[in-house]
Amino acid sequence: MIVTRITKCGRSRSIVRLESGLSFPLYSSELSKFDTEEGRDLSDEALQQIMTQILPSRCIKRAMNLLQKKTFAEGELRKKLIEGGYPDEIADKAIEYVKSYGYIDDVRYASDYIRYHSSQGRGKNRIMMELRAKGISESDFEKAWDETDDLGLIEDTGEAIRKLLEKKHFSQDMDPAQKNKIAAFLMRRGFSPEDIFREMKSING
Repeated sequence: MIVTRITKCGRSRSIVRLESGLSFPLYSSELSKFDTEEGRDLSDEALQQIMTQILPSRCIKRAMNLLQKKTFAEGELRKKLIEGGYPDEIADKAIEYVKSYGYIDDVRYASDYIRYHSSQGRGKNRIMMELRAKGISESDFEKAWDETDDLGLIEDTGEAIRKLLEKKHFSQDMDPAQKNKIAAFLMRRGFSPEDIFREMKSING
C-alpha cells in the first residue's frame, strides 16, 4: 500500500495517509521502524501490525486520558479520537472498550446535563438541541429526561418561565413589541410558545 502523505502534527507525531484513503497516527520511531516514507510501499505485514497491535491500545489509552479530564458523550469522544487521527474502526473499538467498563454512558451524561441546565433556566427544547449536537440520541435524551423528572430534579416549567418573566420585569402594561421580544427570548431558552403565553397571561390577572 503506497504512502501518499505524511503530515507532521507535533514534535514526534505524524499522520500517515495511504492511497486507499486510510490514515493513522505514528510516532517518529515507528515511521523509522516501518521504513515509512511518502511514495513508498507500506507492507501488508506492517499495516497489519499497526492496525491490530499499535493503534488499538494507543487509542484506548487516549480515550482514557480524555475521560480523566472531563465527561464525554459517546459521540463527542468518538469525534475527539477521530480528530486525533485514528481511523473510524479503531475509534469504535476504543469506544466499545470504555463503554464496557461504564466510563461513558449517554443516558447518565444527558441526565447530569439536564439537571444542571434546567436549573439555569433552560427549557426542554433547547437542552434537547444542545445534547443532540453532542451526539445524544433522541431516545437516550427522552429516557434521561423522564428519569430526571421522576426524581423531581427538573424545575417546573411554569415556575422556570415565571422566574425569567420576573427578571425581564414583564407586565401586562407592556406594548406588544416588548412582549414579543420577551417571548422570543424565552423561546431561545427552549420553552414552548404554549407554555410561555400561558404564563404571560397568568401574570397581573
